[in-house]
Amino acid sequence: MRVNDTFNKHYIAIIGGSISGSEAANLLAEKGFKVIVFDMNKLPYGKIEDGLPNWHMNLRNRQINEIDIKLSHPNITFVPNTKIGKDIIFSDLLETWGFTAIILANGSWKDRALPIPKIEKFLDKELIYQNSFIHWFNHKHEPNYSGKNYFIKDCTVVVGGGLASLDVVKIVMIELVKKQLFIKKGIDVDLFTLEKKGIPITLEEHNVSYDELNIEKAKLVYRRTAKEMPLKSPKDDTLESMESAQLVSEKLLNKYIEKYVFEFIPLSIPVKYTEKNNKLSGVIFQKVISKNGKIQPIENRFFEINTSLLISSIGSVPEQIEGLEYTNSSLKLAKNSDYLVEGFDNIFAVGNAITGKGNIQDSKRHGKQMTSLIIDNHLTEDELEKWLIIYNDEIKTNINKQINTIFNEISSLPVLSKTILNTIVKRTDEIHRRINFTNYKDWIQSNMPERLEDILKNKTDCKCI
Repeated sequence: MRVNDTFNKHYIAIIGGSISGSEAANLLAEKGFKVIVFDMNKLPYGKIEDGLPNWHMNLRNRQINEIDIKLSHPNITFVPNTKIGKDIIFSDLLETWGFTAIILANGSWKDRALPIPKIEKFLDKELIYQNSFIHWFNHKHEPNYSGKNYFIKDCTVVVGGGLASLDVVKIVMIELVKKQLFIKKGIDVDLFTLEKKGIPITLEEHNVSYDELNIEKAKLVYRRTAKEMPLKSPKDDTLESMESAQLVSEKLLNKYIEKYVFEFIPLSIPVKYTEKNNKLSGVIFQKVISKNGKIQPIENRFFEINTSLLISSIGSVPEQIEGLEYTNSSLKLAKNSDYLVEGFDNIFAVGNAITGKGNIQDSKRHGKQMTSLIIDNHLTEDELEKWLIIYNDEIKTNINKQINTIFNEISSLPVLSKTILNTIVKRTDEIHRRINFTNYKDWIQSNMPERLEDILKNKTDCKCI
């Protein structure tokens, strides 16, 4: 690839590392642009690290390795622990730093609010949101973990639909069974075994019945039917294709229920809560009809589920950045543009920053052959990972197309003066000195968390999960 020397006189800021940000950064760096990648976390892996349950270790490690290779490019500078909008005001980044262009590749970390009035009073006590829950689950085993701690209880209620909510209810049941096996029977089973074999087979191998554990099953409550769960996308808009996709979704959900022993309650929406002694004691749901894609509440059809733990898994959206326009949860783009942000000629967006979707498994074009393999092979790890890899490859393909177009826009912008270039370098160096950052490789090595699978390999008597 020919590199235009003038591109070295451009500095591009990219907000967010992970799959979209690292792909965009590397494509521009290969063309000769200087790129600074800002990430709010210590590590640039996004939901690969903090949103994908840690039993997907093979997929996680492969994706992390790809991101590391991309961000190790000599034209890329990584700035961790820096949240735009908090540590650096966006207007300051735009006006004071002097970047040629800014590309938004920030993922979707803000949970959609659960639509129950005043339910937030129980936040991080009896109410947990999906992103915080998965982060805790993935990191709670670490010796120096200092984040939020949660205690899973019987009859946990999970509200939501789709693969993310299935991950949440799956975690709940694995954690409960693992704990009760040890307490009731003195049997220590690691979560990887429970996840792979499933609860019934694991219990059978230890001659234990489910009833002996005295666990009240978790409940997954969804506003639509099992067939309407977005687990399989139709290959086209024909009625036959949509009906086929619905049957696959229903079959996949039933496989999860069989393997992880939870209850599924369809056609219900949360409307109120009950409390006792200032603690959540139950959730009141209203029955609905799902007709032609629309939800219609049924008058006077309410029921209550007693619970002391409610987990909301109804989706994530990007956090909005002050100074930019949004339509609902999505950035407002310039007319007739798929990437240029409304009101600017040098701010662009890629990935979830555009779509407002936050599930790494949420692809418009699911590989239909992968879905079949997942079901036919009883949710085998390898096939699910292949499915997710296809989606991540789609992201990279789309980013490639977007960046090639954005490249033409950036190339026409004025080059930066030596003073501005030096200012950007100086400001970056100041942040690096403050957080003791020396280079990308050393930073990653010193901040990579201890992996649960490594702990279990090294300590056979570990009770850390």
